[in-house]
Amino acid sequence: MRVTTTTTNRNTGPIGSLFGSIIMVILGIVFIFVSSFMAKQNASLKERCTAQVQATVTGFDRSESSEKSSSSSSAVTPVFEYDYNGQTYSSKAGTYSSSFKDTFNVGSSYTIYVDPDDPMELYSEDISKSDGTFLNIFRWGGVGLIILGILVFVISLIKVIAIGGAIGFALMHFLKKNE
Repeated sequence: MRVTTTTTNRNTGPIGSLFGSIIMVILGIVFIFVSSFMAKQNASLKERCTAQVQATVTGFDRSESSEKSSSSSSAVTPVFEYDYNGQTYSSKAGTYSSSFKDTFNVGSSYTIYVDPDDPMELYSEDISKSDGTFLNIFRWGGVGLIILGILVFVISLIKVIAIGGAIGFALMHFLKKNE
């Protein structure tokens, strides 16, 4: 019995690397813009939420994607219960993370800040720290993609020029021989 296998050469060469490097740079720029937008949203929330209150964590809300999986490391956000201007509110933070189960304990009291105009909107320094770590990873990942993309672009461009120069040199040498 004879088994024949075929392989396809997926090496696109320096031209493919040029396009790949451009895609890396574009993705890096997108990462930086997205992280900057999210940081601006977080700063805006902190600016609006100025009323300090003591809140109790009453439980956790799971993200929609986490509800589909039964993983113990699912992303959650704490649900806070607090009094503001004589009224009791129950609100959850807008950020989900699997680390919040370790950061927040059900029944424990935490200092949060609420928006005086919309007391259901809240800001927590503990959640902000988690966001900051994520945003830094995202931002520096974008910077890394840009640097890597530029390096790959330069190396690929040098290869294209070298290949083009070698072909041109060989063609000139061939044409001189045939004169």
